[in-house]
Amino acid sequence: MIVQDIYETIRQELKAYALTSGYKQDADERDPRYKSYGVRIPQVRGLIKTHKKEMLRLSSEDRLKLAHQLIASEIGEEQTIAFFVLESITDDFTTDKFHLLDEFISHMFGWSKIDGFSGGFLPAILEKHPEQMIMQINKWNKSDNVWEKRASVVLFTRKVAKSGKYNDVALRLCNNLIHDKHDLVRKGVGWTLKDMMKSDKGRIINYIKTLRSQNVSSVITLYAIRDLSPEERDEILHPKQQF
Repeated sequence: MIVQDIYETIRQELKAYALTSGYKQDADERDPRYKSYGVRIPQVRGLIKTHKKEMLRLSSEDRLKLAHQLIASEIGEEQTIAFFVLESITDDFTTDKFHLLDEFISHMFGWSKIDGFSGGFLPAILEKHPEQMIMQINKWNKSDNVWEKRASVVLFTRKVAKSGKYNDVALRLCNNLIHDKHDLVRKGVGWTLKDMMKSDKGRIINYIKTLRSQNVSSVITLYAIRDLSPEERDEILHPKQQF
């Protein structure tokens, strides 16, 4: 099957699922630009499984075309499928294609899509091209686009945070956003700090204590300490007075 055939088949199947889903959206998204069929993730994953072989039979170039079309639709479920496709071509995503990262993210208008994009595909590109990817992330970190700013920090959650390889970079990028006005950017910072404790606990706890002393938003600090023990949280939230 050619790219357009696969895309149309996926689109029609999503529309058919939507008729019986009972949901307005695939996730709890508040950005008014966010579009969705209302098909939840389990069904989307089932659709990926159904079409996995035919998508992976495409050449790397055609898979990139398919992912591009799915992302450009600006429909949440189609973008979720695109992330699976992109993750299959990370070895072929060379630096001459980096301009597509800006284009891809310009079509994303929700935390669920940013987190999906930043969860599998972007970490793989970071590992292959760390210098170029960090340059890209630095640009997003300074952007006026809320979703670019969130992506610039949540890239450093999960396996990336656990590795500890990029903690210096991640901490600098988080610090740039601690006074951001958008709730979902601040939650992204908190999530990143929380996950970084898996590899740099003492340093991150000290940083969070500093944020608390500076009256930085509790959206960040409370999210960051949610996995700590009650005793550790109490020490941060209620520091003992020094005499």
